Amino acid sequence: MISRRNFFSIAALMLVIFFMFQFTNVALELWNHYEENAYAVDLASLPGENGAYTLNTSGEDTLWGNVRPTVTFIGERDSAMGQVVSNWAAYTKRRLSVQPALQGYVLEDTIPEFLVLDAASMDWDENACQLLLEWAEKGCDLVFGSLPAPFIIREIPGLQELLGIYEIRADRAAVEGLHLYAGFFLGGEVIYQGADAQENELRQDLDLDIPWYIPDIGTKVYMKGIPAGDVKAEDHPAIIWRRSLNGSFVFAINGRYMEDATGLGILSAIVSQSGVLDIYPVINAQNLVVANYPGLAMENEDVLSQYYSASMQGIFRDILWPDITAIYHQGKLGFSCMMAPQFDYGDSNLPDSESFVYYMKLLNELRAEAGISAFSVSETPMAEKLLEDLRFMEHENLGYRFTSLYAGEAGKDIPADALQAIPTLRTVVFPYDGGSELVGYQNESVTWQMAVADGFGHTYRSDFRVRSVETALAYTSILADVARAVYPESAEDTWNSISQRFSSDVPQFWREFESFDGTSVSECDERVRRFLSLDYTYKYDGETVSLRHSGDGTAWFILRVNNRRVRSVEGGTVRRIEEGVYLIGAKEKDVTITLLGIRANVRDGYRIAPEHGDAI
Repeated sequence: MISRRNFFSIAALMLVIFFMFQFTNVALELWNHYEENAYAVDLASLPGENGAYTLNTSGEDTLWGNVRPTVTFIGERDSAMGQVVSNWAAYTKRRLSVQPALQGYVLEDTIPEFLVLDAASMDWDENACQLLLEWAEKGCDLVFGSLPAPFIIREIPGLQELLGIYEIRADRAAVEGLHLYAGFFLGGEVIYQGADAQENELRQDLDLDIPWYIPDIGTKVYMKGIPAGDVKAEDHPAIIWRRSLNGSFVFAINGRYMEDATGLGILSAIVSQSGVLDIYPVINAQNLVVANYPGLAMENEDVLSQYYSASMQGIFRDILWPDITAIYHQGKLGFSCMMAPQFDYGDSNLPDSESFVYYMKLLNELRAEAGISAFSVSETPMAEKLLEDLRFMEHENLGYRFTSLYAGEAGKDIPADALQAIPTLRTVVFPYDGGSELVGYQNESVTWQMAVADGFGHTYRSDFRVRSVETALAYTSILADVARAVYPESAEDTWNSISQRFSSDVPQFWREFESFDGTSVSECDERVRRFLSLDYTYKYDGETVSLRHSGDGTAWFILRVNNRRVRSVEGGTVRRIEEGVYLIGAKEKDVTITLLGIRANVRDGYRIAPEHGDAI
């Protein structure tokens, strides 16, 4: 039997535990200020479009006494590649010179940092090759953003020599996968080849039909194709490579990788591979955006009952929420939900205020952001739809002020009256549109940020794009639009089908970038504004990097340095991303970075311009 003394001890312990649990729940309830949005600030207090860096395309441009570097593009300004180069120049604060043709272009007195050529659309002869050789001798690096057709390269010996091609084994050849080596993009080595036919069917969407070029001795290859059969590694077809030429470098890209956002990271990686050190501004934001979650009205009941045997409310609460939060907890991405108070504005089903409060408390406990979605299945104009949502909030005395909007397929074409419908709006999110401009201003006070990947369909091409964008901007935005799951057209659209890739892909493919900060979309907006308004310069003396920037608050930079390590940072913070790559948080306007390791060439200036050695 239990003694009276032990009985009272056990009873007292149970009461204490009960009180602790009850107190915790009461405290969470009291301290959960879900109705407040810390991001709803006076828009006039935020940096606006008029303060953003403006791309300089002409005239002398100096920054704190240093000449701003220039990148020259040979090709059509409005082409996809031209837009990539233009956006990259704006993001990295360079001058841009655009020339429609190689012939007739006279190299300026100030040598460009490098030339980017849309070589596939140019007229080639030995004179053009000789002109490029002369520029290379003057210290100008060359980037072939695309390549001429194989028969042109074969017919012009000077062009083959310029590109460092030893042999053209085939004009077109099918490979089984691609091998990206470590040290070019951030994220390390990766092989884009499925373990079996099923995985290839799900993920393989890269171009596997390519010209088979074997580079010459002395070139450095960053990506190769993987041919079928027993082929020596040195004979695999080259995709991205570099050769040393007359004191400069020639980079070649075999494929259409410079026509979308992937080109941003390729250019950043090329600059880093051209010298002993590079430092450039980044956004440092990693976002997970779940769009059209949760829905607050009981809609589409017949269809949902057929596929789920549950109501919309039950699906969002009992099926989607556990899976979404489990995925969120597995990584370090910031979390934002873009609510859909209603999907159908043509029926009589109204949003439920109790559901709104329930989810707002859950999101607040996770430190997640609640935005609003502009999506609807009815033909209601976007502005009218948003005004209806805000009237619901006001009628139910729900004082939450939205600052972020999911624009869906409307993208940058969102109507002006829709933006004006939400007085506290500061940023708009929309799916990836295939372009290279990933962040910008919608109007003077509202920014936009584009998703980089689809959470339900992470293919090899999207993975390659993510690694590139992380390299260029330390930014990603994974979009999972769950409207498909609650308005399914077939069993393939149900959550049971689409969530399998979501649950496996999101934790797996972003693990290499967990050193960057997870942010909500409004937190990301603050960093985007700083990034777009930022200007900077630096000097490097072989031991220290002296960085100066114009931003307010913490400005983020990636430092890539070969054979060196960071010893200390004055005026900021440092975080190691991987070997030779560091994330610098510049808290002061002047930052000093001290390095350890092999002493490199000593050069001053806005960018490093080291003596080029032989390729490895």
